[in-house]
Amino acid sequence: MTNHWLFWGFWVMANALASFMWGSIVLSATPAAFAGMLLGIVVFILVYGTLDAYLIKQNLSRWHDALRRSVYIKAGLQLMNVFLAFGWPASPELWAGIISVGITQDRLGIAQNHYPFGFALLNTLLTGAILSLMVAALTAIIFFIRKKHESR
Repeated sequence: MTNHWLFWGFWVMANALASFMWGSIVLSATPAAFAGMLLGIVVFILVYGTLDAYLIKQNLSRWHDALRRSVYIKAGLQLMNVFLAFGWPASPELWAGIISVGITQDRLGIAQNHYPFGFALLNTLLTGAILSLMVAALTAIIFFIRKKHESR
């Protein structure tokens, strides 16, 4: 089971890399802000690791495989940040971050100046939740394509 948690620690960190870099640029570079982002990443390591352990325990290997494949695809989508050099904001991380900052700052009134830890933590959790919806959609698509392909 140790490899299981190392796997999810690595892939959640890999998937959070672009968001972490964007957050480092947007947030004031305080230790509290970085601690908030890191705590948010740990939450997603626990969520994905627990979900995957459940799929394995319940012998839902197709869902397990689909989840892992979708995480690989999501990591690859971070390469879309290169399009920013051309002025094209195509990166899912960028849009998820913009949405989460809008919710945190404008809707909830939590400003990074006054609450750097809370602002960073909430933004990391919201960004991760939005990107997790994309992972869930990819997982479902992969699952049903493989199921349909195997039934032929």
